[in-house]
Amino acid sequence: MRRGEGDPAIAVVVGVLCVASAMVVVGGAEGGELTTQLLNGFSATHAAGATAAFEPVLYASNGVFAFGFLRVGSASLDLAVVHLPSSFPLWRATPARLGDWSRPATLTFDSSLVLTDQDDGVLWQTLNTIGDTVVLLNSSNLVVRRYAKPLPAWQSFDDPSDTLVLDQNFTASSPPLISNNRRFAFRLGKTYMALHMEFYGGRTTPMYWQHTSLEAQPQNATEPPVYGRLDVRGFFGLYLEGGGQKVDVLSFDTFVQYLTGVFRRMTLDDDGNLRAYYWTDGAKDWISDYKAIAGQCELPTSCGAYGLCVPGNAQCQCLDNSTGTSPPCNAEETADLCAANGQQLDFDVVWRKRVSVAYKEELPSETNRTAEECEAACAGNCSCWGAVYNGASGYCYFIDFPVETLVYEADDRKVGYFKVRKLPSPKRTRMSPGVTAATAVLSLVLVGLAAAGARSGYRLWERRRRKRAGMEQELVPGPYKDLKTMASSNNSFKQGMNQ
Repeated sequence: MRRGEGDPAIAVVVGVLCVASAMVVVGGAEGGELTTQLLNGFSATHAAGATAAFEPVLYASNGVFAFGFLRVGSASLDLAVVHLPSSFPLWRATPARLGDWSRPATLTFDSSLVLTDQDDGVLWQTLNTIGDTVVLLNSSNLVVRRYAKPLPAWQSFDDPSDTLVLDQNFTASSPPLISNNRRFAFRLGKTYMALHMEFYGGRTTPMYWQHTSLEAQPQNATEPPVYGRLDVRGFFGLYLEGGGQKVDVLSFDTFVQYLTGVFRRMTLDDDGNLRAYYWTDGAKDWISDYKAIAGQCELPTSCGAYGLCVPGNAQCQCLDNSTGTSPPCNAEETADLCAANGQQLDFDVVWRKRVSVAYKEELPSETNRTAEECEAACAGNCSCWGAVYNGASGYCYFIDFPVETLVYEADDRKVGYFKVRKLPSPKRTRMSPGVTAATAVLSLVLVGLAAAGARSGYRLWERRRRKRAGMEQELVPGPYKDLKTMASSNNSFKQGMNQ
């Protein structure tokens, strides 16, 4: 087990908020008042540029969780449910456009929750929701309720961000967990769960890890799909929808320890690994007791784009051997190599021996190929960024997404072919005829001025030279006898002074 890496400390204090009175408060643990329910007509305004990183507007009755304005990074604003003892955001609204922390933002509740910016632009809202109250349950679930209906009109458990918590159902129809850096996703299929990379804004989502339910029957078309749920006893269970029959269990390190009084979460971290953590009363940090991918070199981007990870010490190199230092070896790609006319954009090529892909079982492949045939099949396809060939088995694996971290293997029969986007050479801008003529005239004027300046400078230098020559003529030394006469005169002068 290892300590979890928490976010930067969030100072959980009540910021300077303009809050309307449409709320219900209860006594806090130390006599303070905690807002535990929001009513229709509620409104709260974020204090622009607040020093506190979290401004709560609603608390769970146990005082462990709060909902409010969260600073993301150094300057962005979002809504979040935060685990107060650790300052970790368990849920975020994650709108397509984050707010600006340095500017006011307003959260209102009038049948639905709405977050607007200073210009009244809607940043986020609960869609198709008609509710009477908003509460934050002791499970960390944010709920919009109707008085006359037992089921929530909306709940945050149905719309996770990057984290699942205890007793939160995760289904094939649920939105995927998306890492904070937006590069990875965790999805559930009918009988499996998988981790994906996200390229081109989610248009390309290659899989790099998959776990299939042991007891589910994918060939049975009438069998319902599975759903997942985190259990306080220390496992993530997969169950059949409808009946709740358990079909698989991912056991954590603490599964057999029967820990009590713990709070658990499962988070898709920014390195692409899915990890489970738990928190105990009085703890100072989250403790991880499960990770889907064990080795550092098995993570898809551990050494960055066009990086090579050496197992054992997880040392990073670059595929082209241009440097043995850490990444970045190449910029991350944001578009494919296909031009608008269907042709392929220009690219350079890197060949490398002793290379493989940690997740090659998830890649499209062909067999009974030679190394040359494997390379040619990728070279002519604009959606293919690389190919890895295993000379021992004859398998050719195609990388149909931007090249990320590869793995070093001490086998000369494993070779790789990789495309690198060729950057366009800078083009010189041609001037119009009018601009060209004006430039020529300006050049002639400048040349004329330079010539006139040089002539004036020469005349001044000549006058000074002649004047200096006249002064030197007066001091030209005479013959030796004149010097002697001058010396005698000087001596006589001195003698006259002595007398």
